[in-house]
Amino acid sequence: MKIALLAPLRHPIAEPFAGGLEIHTLLLARGLTELGHEVTLFAHPGSTREFELVPCPVAEGAGFLTYTRAINGALRRIKAGTFGVLYNNSIHFLPPLMAREIFCPVITVLHTPPYRSHRLTARLTQKVKNHAYVSISHFLAGQWSTYIGNCRVVHNGLNVFDWPFSPAAEPKTAIWYGRFTPEKGAEYAIGAARAAGYRLRLAGPVTDPEYFRLEVEPILGDGIEYVGHKTQRELATLVGRSAVGLVTSVWEEPFGLAFAEMLACGTPVAGFASGAAAEIVTPECGALVDKRDVAALTRVLGEVEKSKDRAACRARVEASFTAGKMVQGYLELYANISAPLRS
Repeated sequence: MKIALLAPLRHPIAEPFAGGLEIHTLLLARGLTELGHEVTLFAHPGSTREFELVPCPVAEGAGFLTYTRAINGALRRIKAGTFGVLYNNSIHFLPPLMAREIFCPVITVLHTPPYRSHRLTARLTQKVKNHAYVSISHFLAGQWSTYIGNCRVVHNGLNVFDWPFSPAAEPKTAIWYGRFTPEKGAEYAIGAARAAGYRLRLAGPVTDPEYFRLEVEPILGDGIEYVGHKTQRELATLVGRSAVGLVTSVWEEPFGLAFAEMLACGTPVAGFASGAAAEIVTPECGALVDKRDVAALTRVLGEVEKSKDRAACRARVEASFTAGKMVQGYLELYANISAPLRS
C-alpha cells in the first residue's frame, strides 16, 4: 500500500531528534516499510532519505500563517497522489478539515492536549467517514473526549534493539534527558540528585536558551553534568550505564517516551506522576511522586535503584511498548475507515 506520512515540519525527522514526535514519526515510517508498504514522508528538507521524501520547507521561526501555508501545500500534493492512507502526525488543525478532499482514509494522531485552535476542528470532523483520531495514551484520549468522543488508543512504541538491555549499572548514577524547557523540569532532577548524593548526567537540545542559562547552568557542577545533545545510540549507552532514570516533566505528558526508553535499557525510573506516566511506569519498574515534590523524589531515588529488577523493567517494554505493536495498531485502525470515491 502507498502511504503518505505527514510529519511535523519545523524539525527534521533525523538524528539528533528534536523530540519524541520526530522519533515517533520515524519509527512509524520504518515499521510500515518493514511490512512491505511504500511510505512517502512529507517533512522538513533535512529529514532522512531512507524513504521517499517530499521536502516541505518552513523558515526557522515561521509564524502561524506561514506554517499553515506549508501544511496546506503538503496536503495539496497528497490530494494529487494515489495514496491508500494518510497518517497525519503534523499536530495541525488543517488536515482533519481537508480530509473529505483527500480521497483516502486519514488518520490524525493526537500528540498534544486539545489546544484552542484544534477544538472547533475536532467538533467539525467528528462524523467525517474517512477520518479518524487516534490517541497515544488513555490520559490524552480523556482530555480530547469532550471534543471528539471516544477514540482508539495506540501507545507509542520503540525499537527495543535501539535501546540495549544493560543488566548492571554504575552505582548512585542517574540520567535525565529531553528538551531544556521549563515544562520538562530539569532543575527538579538536579535538586533531587544532589540531595540524594547521586551523580547526574543531563542530555538534550537547549530549546529555551534563557531558561537553560538562568535555571540550569548555575546549578551544574559537583557531579551534575550537561553532556550535550546526543544521538540515540549515544543516549542509549548513557541510559544503560545509569542506575536510575529521572523524568521530571511538570506539564501533563501526553505519553512520555523517555520512560519507556529508560525501562528498555533496564534502568528503573523515578519521576513525576505527570499525564500518562502511570500507563508506562508500574510499581515493579519505578516510582512516581507528585510534580515538583523534590523531597519525595529524593527519597525514592535510592529505593528505586535498590528494589527494582532491571530485567523486569525491560520485560515491561517488550510486553507493551514495542514499535511493532504500535504499527500494527495503526494498520488495524486504517482497516476500519472508509474512503470517499473520487468524482
